[in-house]
Amino acid sequence: MSITLERRQTGIIVAEATSLIVLNVVSLVGNFLICWVVYRNPSLRTTTNLYIVALAVSDLSSAIFVMPFSSGVLITGDWMYGSFYCNIQGFFVVLNIYVSPCLMALTAFNRYIRIVKTNIYHKLFSMQKCKIWIVAVWLMVVAYILSQVLVGNQAIRFVPPYAVCSTTHLKSTQKIVHYSIVIPAFVVAPIAITSACYYKIFRNIKVHNKNVLPSLQGRNGTSSISSRELRISISLFVVVIVFAFCWIPLWVLALLFRFQLVKSLPRNVTLLISFLVFFSSTINPFIYAGMNRSFRSELRRICSLCKQQPNPLHTRQCRRTEEPKITSLNHAELQSLNMDK
Repeated sequence: MSITLERRQTGIIVAEATSLIVLNVVSLVGNFLICWVVYRNPSLRTTTNLYIVALAVSDLSSAIFVMPFSSGVLITGDWMYGSFYCNIQGFFVVLNIYVSPCLMALTAFNRYIRIVKTNIYHKLFSMQKCKIWIVAVWLMVVAYILSQVLVGNQAIRFVPPYAVCSTTHLKSTQKIVHYSIVIPAFVVAPIAITSACYYKIFRNIKVHNKNVLPSLQGRNGTSSISSRELRISISLFVVVIVFAFCWIPLWVLALLFRFQLVKSLPRNVTLLISFLVFFSSTINPFIYAGMNRSFRSELRRICSLCKQQPNPLHTRQCRRTEEPKITSLNHAELQSLNMDK
């Protein structure tokens, strides 16, 4: 197994490592803030936002377990973290590749039911059921990855062109079986479900825009579609478009190499495709915050609270000067309370 990158000029090393470090830091901070915002604000703990948090956790795992070590590889020029951590990084690389499309499809189906089949939304998407669906997806993907490695069909090794560890096939016959499972389950089905759901969503939105008043009235006289729900759907659709732009090249290139339809490509092409996947994890928080007013408002509130943190020395001085006044006020308040009695 080759663990060394090809020779590069110093300028290229600096450019590649700096770019990935920036992506890593922004992805780490952005996805953590998305999770923190939902945790802090109970009003944001909705079923749809639960899927957004699940996507953010997936991106966060890449920012923690994958990107920092690939940055180190781009700096030093070789894999210096040993075979044990190569297995860990490779596991999270493949996990994100399989989990992300499934979560996108679940999110799209959630939006479809919310916008088009509003009356049955709470039956299908209670908070408990959403958690079960998300956990089921993660467990299914984890079980498949581990089973392929444990039975000896695949191994996790360092892949220099991508600067990451990933799975490699040990048996040529199992390669066909693997892709006959993976492509339909983790690529074709999620894309088909996502495309169909958003097509019906935007067709429904088009009708809504033509007939605003009738569409806003549900069967019980309640609002069936709100402007907030429409904005959420549009923002999530943008996430899907960006995701497709960043991930489809990886799948195409993987299939071309796996079945030896292409012998080799320039290193900058394969590394760019790897960077596109990292960019997908980095840009998602900006889409959520930029197109979702609730997220944006909560982020502003957190930032304003951070800016208003007082200087500890100044705080102590203020406490010393104001202490007698506070004591006298408390005493006066107690007297007034005794008089009321």
